[in-house]
Amino acid sequence: MIGLIFDVEFMWGFQARVAGMSKSSPSFSFPPPTVILGALAEPVARRLKAGEGNYVNTIAKLSKSLLALGMKSLNFIPLKYQDLNRVLALRTSGGVHYPSPNPGEVYASFDAPARGKTSTSSIDGRPPTLRVFMVFKDDIVKVEDIWKIKRIGSKESLVSVIDVVSGEPTVIRGDIETDYSYPISNAIQVIDTDGTWISEHFVSPFDLSDSPAVLYSKGLGVQYNIGLPFRDLSVKLRLNGWVGYKLNNEVVVGRNV
Repeated sequence: MIGLIFDVEFMWGFQARVAGMSKSSPSFSFPPPTVILGALAEPVARRLKAGEGNYVNTIAKLSKSLLALGMKSLNFIPLKYQDLNRVLALRTSGGVHYPSPNPGEVYASFDAPARGKTSTSSIDGRPPTLRVFMVFKDDIVKVEDIWKIKRIGSKESLVSVIDVVSGEPTVIRGDIETDYSYPISNAIQVIDTDGTWISEHFVSPFDLSDSPAVLYSKGLGVQYNIGLPFRDLSVKLRLNGWVGYKLNNEVVVGRNV
């Protein structure tokens, strides 16, 4: 078992749009756990010399080994917005023929959907930073893979990893206190909470039997609570069927071993 805690700085924010809605879909407030897994799957697949066709299989392998994945903002508030994007249709895509504008009308013939994005607004003047705590039951992930993460979300959602801590976490059963995101479940009882928390509906990162977009569209998701760094943030939880993992004085909620 290995625990990995790493900090990533956002260049501007990220784009991870809600699946199953219109083409003018909004973005999530925080990167979904499956998007973080996808960001990690790229360097893992490269190290294993897996082709692009095996990229989905790499995410599935990470999901099976994953025991915990929590996140917290260290110094930013997420601001969601949508901006217009000019989209030109290709003549042929996926074997389907699409009518293209005449060469003289190409600059006037386009669609303009509003695409959701999330800006990470720093509250202390330093680069907006997200801390992620992951636990895997085997050594499928190496520390070098974490350092090679370059984006979280779309290809424009560039990030820089600035710190990585690794080690074998301690398993905590019963009551825990944490400031990381956690799933809302009947098996997780909130005893006390401080600070401001928001809820997001994510696909569970522990069972990726299909594409996350497909699972989300089918309503197979989990509600998560995520804290905002306005003031001291913590929540006391009583776990039944779940456990806590502690590393470097940080605690995250995860699956039982």
